[in-house]
Order: sequence, then C-alpha cells, then structure tokens
Amino acid sequence: MNAIRFSLDISRKCLLFFILLTLMYLIFPTATAISEVSILPSNQELYPGDTFDIYIYMEPKTPIAGAQLDISYDSDMIKVNNVDGSAFFEQDGISSIFIGGNVDNSQGTINGLFAVTLGKTDVVSAENFAHISFTALENTGNCTINLYNVILSDYSGNALPISIQDAQISIIGQSTTTTPEEVAVSSGGGGGGGGGDTGESPDNIEFKEVNKLYITGNTDVSYTFDDNNNPVKAISYTSLKNAGFISTTIEVLKDVSTTVSQKPAGLIYRNMNIWVGKAGYATENNMESMKISFAVLKKWVQVNDVNTDAIYMNRYNEGKWQVLETEMTGEDDDFYFYEAKTPGFSPFAITANSASENAAESEQVNAASSYEDPGSKEETEEIEAEQVTDESSEFIKDETHSAKLSQNSLLLLLISISFLVILIRTNKL
Repeated sequence: MNAIRFSLDISRKCLLFFILLTLMYLIFPTATAISEVSILPSNQELYPGDTFDIYIYMEPKTPIAGAQLDISYDSDMIKVNNVDGSAFFEQDGISSIFIGGNVDNSQGTINGLFAVTLGKTDVVSAENFAHISFTALENTGNCTINLYNVILSDYSGNALPISIQDAQISIIGQSTTTTPEEVAVSSGGGGGGGGGDTGESPDNIEFKEVNKLYITGNTDVSYTFDDNNNPVKAISYTSLKNAGFISTTIEVLKDVSTTVSQKPAGLIYRNMNIWVGKAGYATENNMESMKISFAVLKKWVQVNDVNTDAIYMNRYNEGKWQVLETEMTGEDDDFYFYEAKTPGFSPFAITANSASENAAESEQVNAASSYEDPGSKEETEEIEAEQVTDESSEFIKDETHSAKLSQNSLLLLLISISFLVILIRTNKL
C-alpha cells in the first residue's frame, strides 16, 4: 500500500508540473527571433547643399522573401535625389524585382519601396536593401529620417517580427558646396539612357526597354517584353498602313513622369512612359485597337490589401489622368495579368484601390441620404483608417508567432492528458 501511495504521489506531482508548465507557456510566451531593419549611418553632420547617402540595412533572423517599407523626412531640410535597389534579394543567383517607390519631396515621403524574390525562394544573409541619395537644403537644425509601414515576409507571405532603427541628420553652418555652374554640369548624368529622346528626365528613368518590328498595313502587331523589371508585357494594335521599322519604347520610372503635372489617384504600383514610333506615328490614321498587357506582383497585391478587380491602367493626356478600361486576363505563381485598351501612347501609371478604400467608399454611398457634419466625418474616417492600419500591421506581425505558440501549447496539453490517463489507471489498480 505504501508503494502504491508513493507511486500516486509521484504521478500527481508530475501531472501538476506539466499543467503548470503549460500555463506558464501560455502566459509567458517564448521570445521569437526578430529581424532588424536599420538606416545606416544612423547619424550624419552636414552643411547646406551637401549631398549625402543613406542605406536601408536588413539583418534577417529567419529567411525572408519579400520586403516593403515607407520613409518620411523633413521636406524643409532635405530632399531625395535618387532611390536605387541593391543585391539583397539576388543572393545566390535568386531572381527578384525591386520597386523604388514613389518620391514626394513636397510631402517628405517615399511610399512603397518594395522588393520580392520570384518563386519559393528566400534569403538569410544581412545586406543593404536600398540606397537613397539626399541633398541638404538651406535650413539648419536636426532632421529625422523615419522608417514606417515596414513589413518583412517569408515566401508564403507570412509577416515576420521586426525591430526598426531610424537615422538622425544634423545640418550646421553655411553652405560650402558646389556653385550653380558646377551643379549644372553634374546634373547632366544619370541612368536610363536616351531619356532626352522622349523628353523624360534621365534621372527619373529606372529601367528602359526597346523593341523594334517591321510594320506592314492591315496586320495585327504585337511587341513583347520579357524583363521582370518591366511591368508591361506586350503592346498590340492593328496597323492600317505600311510603316517600315517602328520602335516601341517602355520607360519604367522612379516617380510620375517629369512631363506630368500631378499624380494619379489611388495607390501607385508603377509609373511609366510608353512611346510607339516617332512623334506623329501613333494616331488613328495609322493604327487602331491599341492595347497594353501588363503584370502586377501577387505579393504586392497581398501586402497592400488590394482587390484584383480594383487594379487599373491610367493614361495622362491633355493635362489630366484617364482611367482606362482594364480587365484581368490570367495569373501565374508570381503575377496577375491584365489588359487595358488605350486611345494612344503617353505617360501611364498602374494604380489600385486598397480593400479598406473600397469599403470606405461603399460606406459613404450608403450614408449619403443621412446628414453628417463634414468636419467630424473626415476626422472619424482618418482615425478609423489609422486604427485599421495599426491593427492589421500588428495582426500580421503576430500571425506566425501565434501559429507556433498554438502548436507547442497543444503538445504540452496532450502530454498532460497522457499523465492524467496514467494516474486514473493507477488508481484503479
């Protein structure tokens, strides 16, 4: 009897230990590896007129396959000159796409810096994600360059936990930099190549692709483009006249075209210029049924909470943006494919409305019959939008960790139940 009682005491203690262990695990979750995203160097001291560089440095603690972030800065103190990608997502020969985002020096923001690997591939080595060139303006003082809306994800699209480090800029003293004549000479450089041929600023051209075909009358023409950095996959039309060799040029831009006076409405995926032939060729006398086929990254759609039927091609013409008739035509593992009808060729932009924006528009339509104070309504919508963004961000960051936590907790509970079954059988004996 004493041996049986001793065995029962041991069983009860073991069961109690595992139950307490499970409760402690639920109440005090274990730490998850946190990837780091930093601006380097973290501090710089400058004079007015100085040009300086920062680097977005990423140190993943778990494999990552995609990244997106926004940057804010004091537009009265510094301005962005250029945004370039790095080889971060091209380690070990991996194919990837980098989007430099949309620079707005009037607001002091860079929105939508985005890069992703193609296929189920990821990277683990720390590396620079992006390089950004700034110029210090005439105002002196301190300026913070902030990272926000930062999301790192694995190849399944699951967000990973992160920590962020911003940078501090100090502008002191008087200008000791170049003269206007020197600036005029140095500003003539820049990538893109051939920007002057189309009127686009070379500094705004991120990528350029040209295709040439021999065109005859009464034929269907299709120019195809294969580079992943070019969202345009085909330009097609019906040729009405013999034209000989005609070139089609796609200029993928860092920001809206420098020939455009305003940005299009919505969330911008890519800006571009599309030119077919020389000036005067792309007219209704020479062609008809013009169409643009383009692709949008699935991971960009997912990260930005975009509905696939809310993506459009926009054309800038005669001082205003026109939303073109756009339809989805298919998809593969990495992209959604679309086709847009266009009356001509000029600056273009691929835009989207996020799911939250679509919901807000529906609520406004449903509430149109009732009176609300305009001022209070705008404030309420801004607060609600911020809450949705914050809650969504927190949910995504915790999703992966919660899944692991649930699995481990279930395992401990199963072990506890097993000890309970053993204890009951022992009592029966």
